[in-house]
Amino acid sequence: MATTRRGLCSLATLALTSSAGCLDTLAGGPARFVAPLAPVADRALDTTGYELEDTARREERRTFEVTRLSREVEVVSRVAQYHRRIDAGPLGEIRGAVFVTLCTPAVSVLGRTFNPVEGMDNRELATEVQSQYEELSVGPEVDRRTVRLLDERVALSKFEGEATFGGVGIDVFVHTALAEGDDEFVVVSGIYPRLLPDEEGAVTSLAEGVRIEDSA
Repeated sequence: MATTRRGLCSLATLALTSSAGCLDTLAGGPARFVAPLAPVADRALDTTGYELEDTARREERRTFEVTRLSREVEVVSRVAQYHRRIDAGPLGEIRGAVFVTLCTPAVSVLGRTFNPVEGMDNRELATEVQSQYEELSVGPEVDRRTVRLLDERVALSKFEGEATFGGVGIDVFVHTALAEGDDEFVVVSGIYPRLLPDEEGAVTSLAEGVRIEDSA
């Protein structure tokens, strides 16, 4: 298995190389594009027992080039992280079941769209996922189901993985799905110990409970 320590911030940073909106000209100073937050609806949180842990903005300035011309763009992606506390035996009660949404905008500069999340498959996205765990390696895909994420029917992949928490290795499942809208891309990710097989249903409910806030 290939191990990554880059974590959620790595995924957010990767997503930040895209932006929202459409630039019809390359003239002028840096344009700023802000993605909306993609939270989970309260009903889905109530039924699954997950709680909001935090939200964050990830900002980066990028330069896009079209036909040998360049334009600086300031991009803001939004992250929301949720957790459910679980009994991890000798580790005690930990925030071991985690669900994350990342909303990153899509930009069109003179008709050309930039977004590195576009075209990435679910396993590539899964290898970038990190949350409460100190170390995560993602193995083979073991299942795939169709869920409704926003207004799209998308594939929610399930991978076997290994993680470390408090210096102790834990076998986990990692779920990832991507919805591509007109103005933004939304990635959802869930990770939990394999000793909680029923948690897959909670991840599905959370994914189908994701919505886009009206304003950023």
